[in-house]
Amino acid sequence: SASIAIAASSNLRVEIPDYYIVNGVQETSADVLPTERNSVPFSQVFDSKHFLAQMRSLGIEATFVTFDFTKEQIQCAGMGDVKKADEQIMLQVIKAFKPSPSMQTIIEQIKESFGEDQSDVICLHHRDGKDWHDHCKRWKAASDVDGIYRGNCLSAPGQSFVRSLENRG
Repeated sequence: SASIAIAASSNLRVEIPDYYIVNGVQETSADVLPTERNSVPFSQVFDSKHFLAQMRSLGIEATFVTFDFTKEQIQCAGMGDVKKADEQIMLQVIKAFKPSPSMQTIIEQIKESFGEDQSDVICLHHRDGKDWHDHCKRWKAASDVDGIYRGNCLSAPGQSFVRSLENRG
């Protein structure tokens, strides 16, 4: 969202690579780039027509482009760039993500499996592989150096994931 917000603030046309990484195992500090094996078209996961309509409603000229896996990728905005982006535009970009029709069907099926009362249901996504733990160590080290908050790796060493969650509240 920061890359789009920065481009929009500069009145630049936004080209969105038409992919979504579905397997982002990160074994080094290098960014995980899309490949034909680890990604699917954006529209399989999100409603691309809705997304573009929302961008147009914000005055952002955006289009999806086919990703050429043989060429070097243009870098997206990093954590430091988030501070440069318009917060309200970033928020509107994030809100523009809506599940694709096929993904929405899957979501509805999962919701129906919970029964009538869904008042106590939450969705939690948590990666807990070795690559993620290594990534979190690198992020913490980077945060210690540059002071940029990277709080999505909150866990307590030696505690189970559930116990770490309980301690966050």
